Amino acid sequence: MNTLFRTRRKPSTSPRPQDGASVLLASEGVPYSDWAIRTALARAAGRPIKVLSVAKIYGTALGMQHPGLLPNKTELACQEEIVAKAVRRIETAKGRATGEVVATRDNAKTFLRAATRYSVQYVVLEPGRSGRIRRLVEGDPATSLRRRLDPDVEVLVAEPRVSAAGSQRAPGA
Repeated sequence: MNTLFRTRRKPSTSPRPQDGASVLLASEGVPYSDWAIRTALARAAGRPIKVLSVAKIYGTALGMQHPGLLPNKTELACQEEIVAKAVRRIETAKGRATGEVVATRDNAKTFLRAATRYSVQYVVLEPGRSGRIRRLVEGDPATSLRRRLDPDVEVLVAEPRVSAAGSQRAPGA
């Protein structure tokens, strides 16, 4: 299995001709659902898929640097495993995919840069499992992407997974 896999701290905005993709499969740090994988494969129609997951950098608006706010090796390894599993699932279904983990403070801005860099036609977003207050403070990446991206780029959002009791399931469940 020939898979390109990188972990970067700061996303690059410079386009590279060999890095083009048809679909950006983006995650806010949670495993990809079956719906997201199937949708990305259907929309790609044999063209490359770029799988992207973010490792959250916590911090303040003052920009104060503190090593405890960066993702540690365990968190990065967890995100790398999530991306690797998604790439394997896509390749098993006869698709082409490359994966990447990016450590960032702003998920929406990272997804926007990646979608622009790879000139994608579709963004399939697997939303994080955060509450209403956190969404209010941090913003909703799907809304931000729809507002900032070219109107030709379609943003598809997976529904949050809810258990029978009505509470949200853990990412590994």
